[in-house]
Amino acid sequence: MEIVRIGAITDVHHGPENDMRDYMRKFVHDMNNNFLPDLVVELGDFCDPEELNNINDEFSKSKAPRYYVMGNHDVTEIGRAEFKRKVGIDYDWTSVNIGFLHIIFLDGTWGESHAHIPREELEWLEQDLGDIPKTQPIIVFCHYPIRFYEHFGISGGLDNEDELMSVFDGYNLIATFGGHYPYYGGYAEVNGVYHIALCKMRASYAKITVTPTKLEVDEGDAGIYYHFNLNTKLFVI
Repeated sequence: MEIVRIGAITDVHHGPENDMRDYMRKFVHDMNNNFLPDLVVELGDFCDPEELNNINDEFSKSKAPRYYVMGNHDVTEIGRAEFKRKVGIDYDWTSVNIGFLHIIFLDGTWGESHAHIPREELEWLEQDLGDIPKTQPIIVFCHYPIRFYEHFGISGGLDNEDELMSVFDGYNLIATFGGHYPYYGGYAEVNGVYHIALCKMRASYAKITVTPTKLEVDEGDAGIYYHFNLNTKLFVI
């Protein structure tokens, strides 16, 4: 597979005073009928505690495989175990290969700050990367944008970001995706890696297209479109 398509939403924050079900229906319809992604991912801060079933029922109508990344509000207001039980997942962090691309889903909501990658997760990541060729392109999803805060001089983000990024040394990381803070998102290119903060869902959802030579991010409702040429080593399955 030479093209990988991913539909992404973040910071839905669905609740009685912020009904996001119509936004979610629009996303699901576009995914199922137009974009046809290989997977869809919800990047955290999904909803108010009493509204999880309502919004997840709509998200679950996506025909593509669904992945969830925990957000700080999910942990503090719903609870990690309850969230996982209700959406039907058994992982805190995980990864998947889609064609030529290795996709990693991290949980950065640990510790007192709820913005920390624990040692157990870092050790899992080291093992996960050790099981793939070093030239295989990698993208990462995490609720907190990586390298974004530091690049733009904004306080926040993961409190052990340097430790996390050191694990990727020697591997073919091409991009990371997060949500959490910026309403309209943005990106920072650091050492050849594109660190992208996606729009909150009220602004737009994202259609991500990856090939061995390009990365495109389409957040059309917000008028945002990124096209990056990738200087990655050729990887052949």
